[in-house]
Amino acid sequence: MKLYRRLLFILLSGFCVQALSVTNLPKGLDASDQTRALEILGFGSAGKILDDPYPLGGYSGVEIGVSTQFIPTEDLSNLGNKTDDKGEMTYYSLSLGKGLFYNIDTFVYFTPSFQSEEMQSFGGQVRWGFYEASFFPISFSAMIYAGGANFQNLINVTTSGWDLIGTVNMDDLALYFGGGVIRAQGTFIGGPDGITASANTEKRDVTEDHTFFGVNVGISKAFIALQVDRYSDTVYSGKLGYRF
Repeated sequence: MKLYRRLLFILLSGFCVQALSVTNLPKGLDASDQTRALEILGFGSAGKILDDPYPLGGYSGVEIGVSTQFIPTEDLSNLGNKTDDKGEMTYYSLSLGKGLFYNIDTFVYFTPSFQSEEMQSFGGQVRWGFYEASFFPISFSAMIYAGGANFQNLINVTTSGWDLIGTVNMDDLALYFGGGVIRAQGTFIGGPDGITASANTEKRDVTEDHTFFGVNVGISKAFIALQVDRYSDTVYSGKLGYRF
C-alpha cells in the first residue's frame, strides 16, 4: 500500500505541472543499444489497462480519462555516446472507451498536442470479459492492443500484444492482475542528424512476456487507477477517469 500511496501522490501532483521529456536521446547506438532502447521506450509507451476491467455495460457504457506514465530512462542515458539525463520520462495521454456488446469494450488513447515534449503516442485496445464467477467476486478478461510512438523524430515505435486479466471487485475497489506477451518494433533514424552508430536507418524487433498488477478506486462515477507493469524494466502509470 505504501507503493500505491506514493504513486497516487505523484499522479495527483503531476497533473498540476507540465509534463517532462527525454531532452536528449543518446546517439551512436549500435545494434545492442538499439534493442535496449526499444525495450525501454517501446514497452514503456505501450497501452495500459488503467481502469476497472469489468465490462463498461454495452451501448450505454462510456469512459473518458487522462493518464500519466513514468518510463525509467537511467539505462537509456548510458547507451551509445551517453547523455546526462537521468530519472524518468513522464507524459500524459487522453483516452476514450466505449462498451459495445457481449461484454466487449473498445478504447483509444493519444497524447494531447499541448504537451511540450517531443513525443507523440496513440493506440487502441479491445477487451472482452469472458467469465464472471457466481460464487466469488472475480472475473476474467482478455485484451488485445496496438499502438505507436514517436520520440523526437529519431525513434519510431509500434507495439502490439495481448493480456489475460483477472479482476476482484469489492464495492468501490477493484484489484486486477495478469500477464501476456508484448512485441515492440522500432525504427532508428540514421544520417548526419541520426542516432545510429552506422549512420544508416535501422530496425529492431523485440518480443517479451510481461506481468502487471493494478488497483482501481471508484468515487461515484469517477475513478483513480494505479498500475505497475513489469517488462525488462518496471513502469508505473496512473489515471483519473469518469464512467457514465
